[in-house]
Amino acid sequence: MSSESIVRLHARATVKASDWQTFKQMVAETREVVKKEGPESVLTHECYFDPATFECLIIEAYASEAALLTHLEMIKPVSEKYKVDWKINRLELFGGYSKDLIDVMRQAVDDHSFNHYPSLLLQ
Repeated sequence: MSSESIVRLHARATVKASDWQTFKQMVAETREVVKKEGPESVLTHECYFDPATFECLIIEAYASEAALLTHLEMIKPVSEKYKVDWKINRLELFGGYSKDLIDVMRQAVDDHSFNHYPSLLLQ
């Protein structure tokens, strides 16, 4: 697999304190979906958090654009099931990808919260 085909993204989010337990349940169910997708599609899917602020850093990597788009479809029922008050404060996509993928990611957040870094400085 070419490192250029790997889709990498980071998301910083804040969860409302009263929804924390529900958010944790949603993340646990999402992890079950990730297991079904398999390590050949979802290369990294981690959620770090600060218990004092309910801020999360979500780090993801996918084998391809198709793998990410499949993941988004597979977790849609989980996202719809859990009514969590949370906000993605920043979404960063790393690498040169199709306009379609960039548009999908941009639609997930406010326009000012999305950053796309298309090029690796040193290879």
